[in-house]
Amino acid sequence: MTEQLDIRFANELLNRLENHELPLLNWGITETALSRAEVIETIDDLLHRHGAAPTGMSADAVLEEFLLRALLFEVPVPVTSPPRYRTRLAETLRLTTGLRQLFDRGGWAKEEQPGWWQHQRRLVADYRLHVAPRRYPHRDIPASDALRELAQLPHWGEVQSHVAAAQMQGRKLARFQLNAARAVFTSLNSERSWGIIVGAGTGSGKTLAFYLPAFAAMAQHAHPGTAKRVHTLALYPRKELLRDQLRESIRSVDDVEQALRQSRRRPIRVGALYGDTPWNARDRRLGPNSGVSNAWKRTPHGVVCPFLPCPTPTCGTGELLWTDEDRRRGSEQLTCTRCGYTLQDGRLALTRESLKKNPPDLLFTTTEMLNRSSGDSYLEWLLGWRGAPSAPSLVLLDEVHTYNGLHGAQVALLLRRWREAARRPMTFVGLSATLRDADKFFAQLVGLRPGDVDPIEPAEEAMQSEGREYALALRGDPVSGTSLLSTSIQTAMLHGRMLDLDTRQYLYGSTAFLFTDDLDVTNRFYNDLRDAEGGQNRAGRRNGRKPVLAGLRSSERNEHAARYLDGQSWDIAEKIGHDLDPTLQLHHLHVGRTSSQDVGVDHNASLTVATASLEVGFNDPRVGLVLQHKAPRDAASFIQRRGRAGRERGTRPMTVVTLSDYGRDRLAYQAYETLFAPQVPARSLPIGNRFVLKIQATQSLLDWAGRKLRSKKLWADPRKILRAPASHTVRDEDRPGHNMLTSLLQAILDKPDLQDELAQHLVRALQISADEVQALLWEQPRSLLLSVVPTALRRLHSDWSFQRIEPGAKEGTLLPEFITRSLFEPLNLPEVELLLPFTTHDTLEQLPIARALREAVPGRVSRRFGHRRDEHRTWLPVPPAGSDMLPLPQIVQHADPEGTWHPEGHAPAGLQVFRPTQLNLEQPDPEISDRSQGIPLWGTQIVVSQDAPPTPADIPTPSLWHERVQAVRFGTHAVGNPIEMRRMTFGADCQVALERGEVETRKIHYELHGKPAALGFRLGVDAVQILLRPLNTADPAVRQYLSSPQWRSLAFSQTFAEDPALDDVANKFQRAWLGQVYLTAFALEGIKQARTAPEIRASLAGGAWAGELPRILSVLYRDTNDPDHAIENARLVDGLTELLRDPQVVAAVDRAAEHLVAPDVAERTEDLAQRAYRDTVAAAILAAAQRACPDAQDGDLIVDVMPGAGPGEPAVVWLSETSMGGLGVVESLARFYAADPRRFWALVTRAFAPSDYEYVDATLTRLLRHLADDPQGDAAEAMRALRAADGAESAQEALNILLSAWEQLDGRPRRTAVSALSTRLLRPGSDSDTDVQALAMVDAWSTLEQRLGVEVDANVIAFAVGDKQLHAGGTRQLTADQAFSMLWPRGRQARTQDLQHYQPYADTPVLDRLLVRAAHNERLPEVDVTASDWDLAYQKAMSDRGAADLICPADASSALAKALVRVPALPVHRDVMVVYGEVRGYARHRDELRVRVELREATQ
Repeated sequence: MTEQLDIRFANELLNRLENHELPLLNWGITETALSRAEVIETIDDLLHRHGAAPTGMSADAVLEEFLLRALLFEVPVPVTSPPRYRTRLAETLRLTTGLRQLFDRGGWAKEEQPGWWQHQRRLVADYRLHVAPRRYPHRDIPASDALRELAQLPHWGEVQSHVAAAQMQGRKLARFQLNAARAVFTSLNSERSWGIIVGAGTGSGKTLAFYLPAFAAMAQHAHPGTAKRVHTLALYPRKELLRDQLRESIRSVDDVEQALRQSRRRPIRVGALYGDTPWNARDRRLGPNSGVSNAWKRTPHGVVCPFLPCPTPTCGTGELLWTDEDRRRGSEQLTCTRCGYTLQDGRLALTRESLKKNPPDLLFTTTEMLNRSSGDSYLEWLLGWRGAPSAPSLVLLDEVHTYNGLHGAQVALLLRRWREAARRPMTFVGLSATLRDADKFFAQLVGLRPGDVDPIEPAEEAMQSEGREYALALRGDPVSGTSLLSTSIQTAMLHGRMLDLDTRQYLYGSTAFLFTDDLDVTNRFYNDLRDAEGGQNRAGRRNGRKPVLAGLRSSERNEHAARYLDGQSWDIAEKIGHDLDPTLQLHHLHVGRTSSQDVGVDHNASLTVATASLEVGFNDPRVGLVLQHKAPRDAASFIQRRGRAGRERGTRPMTVVTLSDYGRDRLAYQAYETLFAPQVPARSLPIGNRFVLKIQATQSLLDWAGRKLRSKKLWADPRKILRAPASHTVRDEDRPGHNMLTSLLQAILDKPDLQDELAQHLVRALQISADEVQALLWEQPRSLLLSVVPTALRRLHSDWSFQRIEPGAKEGTLLPEFITRSLFEPLNLPEVELLLPFTTHDTLEQLPIARALREAVPGRVSRRFGHRRDEHRTWLPVPPAGSDMLPLPQIVQHADPEGTWHPEGHAPAGLQVFRPTQLNLEQPDPEISDRSQGIPLWGTQIVVSQDAPPTPADIPTPSLWHERVQAVRFGTHAVGNPIEMRRMTFGADCQVALERGEVETRKIHYELHGKPAALGFRLGVDAVQILLRPLNTADPAVRQYLSSPQWRSLAFSQTFAEDPALDDVANKFQRAWLGQVYLTAFALEGIKQARTAPEIRASLAGGAWAGELPRILSVLYRDTNDPDHAIENARLVDGLTELLRDPQVVAAVDRAAEHLVAPDVAERTEDLAQRAYRDTVAAAILAAAQRACPDAQDGDLIVDVMPGAGPGEPAVVWLSETSMGGLGVVESLARFYAADPRRFWALVTRAFAPSDYEYVDATLTRLLRHLADDPQGDAAEAMRALRAADGAESAQEALNILLSAWEQLDGRPRRTAVSALSTRLLRPGSDSDTDVQALAMVDAWSTLEQRLGVEVDANVIAFAVGDKQLHAGGTRQLTADQAFSMLWPRGRQARTQDLQHYQPYADTPVLDRLLVRAAHNERLPEVDVTASDWDLAYQKAMSDRGAADLICPADASSALAKALVRVPALPVHRDVMVVYGEVRGYARHRDELRVRVELREATQ
């Protein structure tokens, strides 16, 4: 783009052009285009209105500029006069919807058949588009005004002004930047510690907000000579994250150097310290042929600095060379090999020796290095562990939002230990994406009081819109027979070519990051994408034999017009500048990879496949696209990934998420508004978690021991002394420290005064109470004085000589039973060595045993360890055909016998169980496809000590939970009664796929010497045991529910999915397909003809519906007007049709279908109802425990459900920790429960409340009905105003009116409801017809379900509307996809979303919230608070029953609020006492609000 167009003008013009297209694009219509008149009129209008419009340019000239950069694209087919246009967004969407899996089917001489591409499979079934403005703080403060304001600060002088001016370079500042600079500089002169947390979005200028005051402060101390200490310490969670900020700091060093010289100050010196920092210039890592894995990259003239690319903005990715000559001379000078930039000697310390001799003013390091340097005489002064003279004044914590969970808690306690050692005031500055309650979170992280933390964010009114960001959810085509990975690969190939060229980057970026959440998938994605991009090697070079498949979309190939109309000619990519070679030999996109296995980023890569290791801290301004393969696992993590794109202000980043039609992906697609605009809850760190405290208490003990040794003039590091030495032999030079530490640890056990001194240290260092310290010292497990110190002494006393090597004394380990290897890692999980079948040097990998047994499964082909060579794959082999028994010696290299175990529900005679320590992985034969899968068959046995059974706890009385729960018991290490959890896998369900297409289903069992065997492990864990009484299926409310559409549908699906007759016939995916197809056929018959459910079932019996498979699949996954549909479905249809030829399959479907119509369905499904009841209650107990224990993290707890021993016997629900030795969560839960059992069971009850999806369904339906009933009311007027709003201010005003009207109708709407309304009913192109049609479809949906007695999929309703079988009203006919896009999630998955949990060792739980609600219908008195005498009715109900429900319509919430104010003061006469009610829960059931009140003084 020439300089004639200001980027602000270009962005606004593009916005306006897209606004013409979005009304149709949001409805899935991608084939329309803009007329020339529309384009010229839009340009002309903006030329007269926009402040940055180019002067002297006509609308035609601006159009030509847009066409040159392919911001606007002239539609080539059909040729029209005047021409038609699409924006880059619109054309990209059109091509995306047309993606097909195209392969080169022959060599250069093969003649292509006409329309050949139409026979290739489609990859995208549907899409959802979310477009939002990018918002930035307004930078409206001139540099001169900012300098005058800063000059008013105490201690700000001429030096500071010169340095700040050099950094600003005349640029304007935002108000939040100036406020942050003032706060940071002022706090540095305080006599106590302060915190400043700066929260703002990508590209807002947070970094400058910190560096302005930091460099000004450092300048004050930059007197000629050597610095005595580090002034500013920049801490990062991982070394990969400090690279970009180090580059930014070097730029600032260069910017301010001249200003410092003018003020007679030396240049600012910077350093970087992490694990791989060389010791000195002679370090072997810097020499030729070093042979070490962390050696610096060598060139003929020297070594390349691995942690700093060229800081010159115009270069950015050049490598900085440290020449061998400079290294020999002791000069730390770096030179860019690309642009020649030179970083002068003395600006950057490159070795530890240099850091120690001449401490930098600004030191970049990791939290891990800070942790390990305590007690290290070489580094502890540099990092401030030696008290006030050594400690820095200013501490930067960048990417603060990445500190969460146990890792965040460890860092928080580390910072407390460090502050106690430093003993001087410090200013902590955090930089973060916007956080809720940021001041509280940051105070918790750094150990300050919340009142001592100043949160600084841009004010809402200071934000301005500039540019746009796009988010696109793609639903892969499940009926085409292709994998979702194929969709992601082709999407990356297309969207990577929709970016600007690196040399002509303007609005769209030039590189892409492609994220996955699994190493196996990452390596598959990387390999297959390289294969599609010309079969390139790992350096990005093609092998010359494989085609560049993007060339199949070249405009120069045959049948251009037909291909273009079908989306198979990517003309716009060529207009952007991406050549597409019709011979398939040239112009591939370079593919790179970044993961935990190969860190670092290939700056030459156009597409980088990545894992979580790249989601934070890497700021490459070239990134314009982020692709997420499958639904992200965590909302906060996904926000970080999206933030990698569009780092440059004014750019227009794109996020694409490819989703399957199963599990979490299906729900994520239906609720796409929450995917792209998630609500991230306020963060809290589990610093009170006893598990973390014990780890950090051990670290603090070592800190204290180091000080004690120093006080005796012995400069020994306790951590090095206690690290198991090589060959378990203590070196002579280490002997004095070894002996002195042994004496000190023995004295701790012998001398109470020394114990008191240690206790006082722990109180100060960890900022905990004296009582908590006593628990850390004495309470098992892992207590300091009963476990840690005795274990350390045993190893020191024995000189590391053992009769048998202890697991915790492996060479190089440091008390692994008590200290994690790093702040990120778990504590000493038992590990398995996986022996890899490769000839490379890395032939051994270690995984925790549970993960190892899920990774190494017979039949499962994995590329997890294939990061070095393309051909590297692993699996455990399956036995030869004809045998389903796999002898353990074939796969196990070494194992320890565990004895005979008895898993619940399996192998009554027991299994021989072996704890593997080494497993032999093999490389599968080439004929075995990567699609081969194996799923472990798990068994569990829970062992309770007869000598120390779990401790009973109370069940509240009076309470209906007393009738449901027979007993509650806790088993913990602290009390001495933990339970033993035994997990074992005795085989696998396998799907062995061959490259030629065949798939073999096998069920494999392990054996040894002809007897059944298993691989397993045992853990001593804390747990809760709950005996749950059976469901009373005779209860009329339960029996009524068991005849409902919801239950009948669940019973059908579950019965068919688990029919044992199909075990060797159909896998779980095929069963799911057939079950869904049958229910769809059932519903379609109900729509087509007004027949009863029994009549429909009879008409479908015997597989009569099999012939309808293609049509039914088109209902589920494609609009009805796709002529290619039958061809693309052939593979899936053929597979399912073949299954339906099997009489066993047809009989199984018919058996399950009886549940849809049978009058005695309650009796038929009683066992399933019992299972669903106990599984759902168990899930609610888990959810309640996680709420009761805020320090609990995802994965800390797991729930096991054991059926009752016999009819009428209680089921056993075990809630246990997942780590051995006690995480502290169950201990915390035990304290919570003991304090108030009633409170815990109220949390369980609350877990059965309707989900957010159910709330959205109820409140949107009610709003739509109100709009229909009162089309001239406030809500309807506000909807019209929102749709007509032409600016943010008018839209906000209309939204406020709508929210007010909605609140009067239904209570204040939640954010999820507003978001669903916006994306479904208020998107561009919607009108009042949209509201009418949405309500008509929802009403028809509910009516059909009631008439048929089954739940109906939203796709069926959408198809019926598109096929004109259902009339949705309004003036326009909707297509099936348009109808589907207006419907929100409903059904069982939406109802139970909040109860879903991860349990890898058992079958998927059967969850049904409505069943539990029917069973727990307590029939308590209901008091309508809108009645005038509600208070009298309340007092009587409470006196009679001890509990009551206060109810009111949703639109009468004010009456409920008034009642709740009075409840605590309304006396209730019960026996001879006067007692008072207490609110125990709140729920909303569709249009009714309900509050549970119970007597506060009722006995437990």
